[in-house]
Amino acid sequence: MLNALIVDDELKSREVIKTLLENFCPEVNVVGTAENIQEALNAIHTLNPNLVFLDISLKEGDSFQILQQLEEITFEIIFVTAYDEYSVKALKYSGITCLFKPLDIEELQHAVKRVVKQKTNIKTAYQMVNGILKSKFTQIPVITPSGLLFASVDEILYINELEKGSEIHFFDKPSVKSKRNIKEFQDIIVNKEFQLVGKELFVNMRHLNTNLSTKRQLVFNNKERIDLSTFELSKLLDFLRG
Repeated sequence: MLNALIVDDELKSREVIKTLLENFCPEVNVVGTAENIQEALNAIHTLNPNLVFLDISLKEGDSFQILQQLEEITFEIIFVTAYDEYSVKALKYSGITCLFKPLDIEELQHAVKRVVKQKTNIKTAYQMVNGILKSKFTQIPVITPSGLLFASVDEILYINELEKGSEIHFFDKPSVKSKRNIKEFQDIIVNKEFQLVGKELFVNMRHLNTNLSTKRQLVFNNKERIDLSTFELSKLLDFLRG
């Protein structure tokens, strides 16, 4: 059984979430609600919930301000939002669950079951979200064997697809592997200088030497080269000409 706290600045929204949870999610016991940042902080400290439903946008700010004031995040989070493109992208990238208003019963049930079965490293996930939003998508977080790395988008040469995940190559530092696939990086990197080549390469055109690159090989300004014979690049010629 998960003891849940609902944080939303609208009474109707709090009541709807509470009713849906009571009727369709037997794994959840709603122990309290809060309508603002201070109420939420007080409730988290006194009720010690396992799960918190957080509305992203609050009248006095946003729910990220709640998390910033906690020394430790000991509960799972399901964000609820009307829609906020940047926040949703950051949440999706971090792996934190996000639901859209009006709530869909099946999606709510799926989100709760996901929380029950698959625990998220909330501290790392929140650091990822916070870093993305603060940098306005000029940096991306990458989980490496040595910990969480924030990489400047401008420093990336290219990202290539692996059998599982992808590998990020930088202009002047060692490459790192990520569990994210190229489609996810396309969603999070909004820099127009990045272009998808075929299905397996996401290239930073700023660092590509188009004069030396051919249909067989891409050449970058730091002299790094990619042999294209191992990639399926049906649109490569048009890409280089463009």
